[in-house]
Amino acid sequence: QVEKLKELQVEVQGLVNVAENNGEVILPMVQTWFTSVNRVMEDSEKLFNDEVKENQMCFNGPLRPDLKSRYQVSRKAKKNTLEIDQLQRGGMFDVVSFFEPPPPPILTLQDFEVFESRESTFNQIMETLKDDNVRVIGVYGMGGIGKTTLVKYVAKQAEEHKLFDQVVMVVVSKTPDVRNIQGEIADMLGLTFNEESESGRARRLNVRLTEKRFLVILDDLWTRLNLEDIGIPCGNDHRGCKILLTSRDQVVCNRMRTQAKFPIEVLPPQEAWNLFRRMTGNSVDSPHLLPIAMEVAKECAGLPAAIVTVATALKSKELQVWSDALQQFRNSTPKNIKGMHANVYSKLQLSYDFLESEELKSCFLLCSLFPEDTDILIEDLVKYGMGLRLFEDICTLQDARMRANALLDELKACSLLLGGDAKGSFRMHDVIRDFALSVASKGEHMFFVRVAAGLQEWPKIDTFSHYTVIALLQTKFHELPDGLDCPKLNLLRLDCDSNSLKIPDTFFEGMKMLGVLDMRHMPIVSLPPSIQCLENLRTLCLMHCNLGDISLIGELKEKLEILSFRGSDIEELPREIGQLTHLKLLDLEDCQKLKVIPPGVISNLSHLEDLYMGNSFKNWEV
Repeated sequence: QVEKLKELQVEVQGLVNVAENNGEVILPMVQTWFTSVNRVMEDSEKLFNDEVKENQMCFNGPLRPDLKSRYQVSRKAKKNTLEIDQLQRGGMFDVVSFFEPPPPPILTLQDFEVFESRESTFNQIMETLKDDNVRVIGVYGMGGIGKTTLVKYVAKQAEEHKLFDQVVMVVVSKTPDVRNIQGEIADMLGLTFNEESESGRARRLNVRLTEKRFLVILDDLWTRLNLEDIGIPCGNDHRGCKILLTSRDQVVCNRMRTQAKFPIEVLPPQEAWNLFRRMTGNSVDSPHLLPIAMEVAKECAGLPAAIVTVATALKSKELQVWSDALQQFRNSTPKNIKGMHANVYSKLQLSYDFLESEELKSCFLLCSLFPEDTDILIEDLVKYGMGLRLFEDICTLQDARMRANALLDELKACSLLLGGDAKGSFRMHDVIRDFALSVASKGEHMFFVRVAAGLQEWPKIDTFSHYTVIALLQTKFHELPDGLDCPKLNLLRLDCDSNSLKIPDTFFEGMKMLGVLDMRHMPIVSLPPSIQCLENLRTLCLMHCNLGDISLIGELKEKLEILSFRGSDIEELPREIGQLTHLKLLDLEDCQKLKVIPPGVISNLSHLEDLYMGNSFKNWEV
C-alpha cells in the first residue's frame, strides 16, 4: 500500500510541477493532500522500524514478547493502512491547479499626475461612479490626449475607495474581436470557459459579472459594441456592473447610450510647459536654450502625447538639435523628430483611416491649407469644396453649406477638429494639422504647403508637375515664375504681402485643370492674359487685394461659380462680370472703396444664389 501511495505521490507531483511551470496556483486541497501523505509516510516508516525492533528482541533475547507493545503497534499499523487507503482515493485529482487572474493594468500613483485643469473632470467621473442611476459613462477626446491614462487612474482610485469588488479593463481597438475581449475579461476574473461558442461564453461571463459589483473599462472604442454579445450585463439586469468607456468619437459614446459623457481637452499653456519641462529633466533651464524650448513646447499645442514624445527626444540635446526641431515644426514636418510617428502620428493615422468616406477625408485634408492658430471660416471651406467638386451630388450653395457643416460636425465628433472662437468658424489643432499635411504630401493627394513668414523667393524645387494643391502662405514674393508646368493642379492659394509683386503674363498657362484660385493680400494691377487658360476654374477668390484692371475675368464665363472680392480695394465692378452667367456667389463684403456697379451686371447673373455686400455701402453710384 505504501509503495502504491508513493507512486501516486510522484504522479501528482509531476502534475504540480507542470502547473507551476505554467504559472498556475496549486489548489489548497492538493497542498493539504501532500502534507498528509508526507505525515503518513513518516508514520509508516516509524511503524516499520518499531516492528523490526520488536522482532529482533524476540529473536535474539530470552525475554518473552511484550504483548501490549505489539498490540499497540498493530493498532497503529491498521490505522495507518486506513489513512493510506483514504489518501490513495483522495489523490485521484481531476485538476491540481488554477490560473490566478493577473492584476488589472492600473497605474501606480507615481505614474500619473492629475492636472489641475482635469481635476474637475476626474472628480465628476468619480462621483458619477457612485451614482446608482448612471451605468454607462463615456470619456472622449483626440488621440494622444490622455483618455486611457485618466481612466486607469480612475480605476485605481475606485479600487482604493472600494467602490467596486473588482475592476477589469480591456482594450477594444479598431476591429473588435468578441472572443478575445471575452477571454481578456475572463482572465482578469479568473474564469475558465468550458463553452466553445461565443454565445455560451457570453452567458457564462454574464452570470459572473452579476454576482458582485464590477467596473468594466472598455478602452479605445471606435464603433458601437454589442454588450450582450460580449456577456457584459446591460439594461436593468446589470446588478451593480458599471461600464466606463473611452473613444475618440463622441458619436460612439452616443451609440453606446452613455448616460454621462466627459470630453478631455488639451492642456492649458502653463500645464503644458510644466509637463514639457519635467520630461526634459529641467535641462532646458539654461538661458540660451530656454527661449527655443518654450517655442518647441508651444508647437505641441497642449497635446500630452506630443509633449512627452518631443521632450523625451530632445532631452539633453545640443542647441542646434533644438533649433532644427523648431524649424521642423514651423515647416509642418515634425515627423522627423524621434518617436513622433510611432507615438503621435500613428494614433492620428488610425483616426484618419477610420473616416467613413473619401469625401470626409478630403474635407479633413483641405482644412490643413489654412494657417495654424487661426479660426477657419466654414464659408471658405464651402468655396473650396464647390470649386473642387468635393461635395458629392451637391449643386446649390445652400446644400453645400449643409453638407460642409455635416462633415465638420463629424470631424469634430471624432476629435479631428475643434470649435472656433468666431461664429461660423472652426479650428484644427496644430499637431493634427501637421499630421494632415504629412498625409496630404504623399500618395494621390500631393499637397505642397508652406507657411513661410517673410519668404521672398518662389520655392526652388525640381518640379511642381505632380502636385494637386499648392498653398504658399504669409510670403513676401517680389515676383512669380513666368510659368509652372502643373497639369494636375486643382487648387492654388497664394498669400503675399508685397506691394511690388507682379504676376507674369504666362503664369497660369500650365494650370489648365485648376478648379480653385485663391490669392490674398496681393497687388493685382491687371489680371494676366494666361487667366484665360483656366478653363475649369469654378472658384476665384481675390481677397484683401489691391485690384486694378480685372476685366479679363469675363473670360472665365464657362464655369466660374464663386467669385469673392472680400476686403479688397476695388472702386468699380467690371462690366464683364455680367458675362459670368454660371455665377452662384458674388462676395463684395468689406469692399469699402467700391463706388460703381454698372447697370445690368447683377441682373445678368441668372444663376446667382448669394450676394454679400455687408460693410460696402459707402460712396455708391449705381
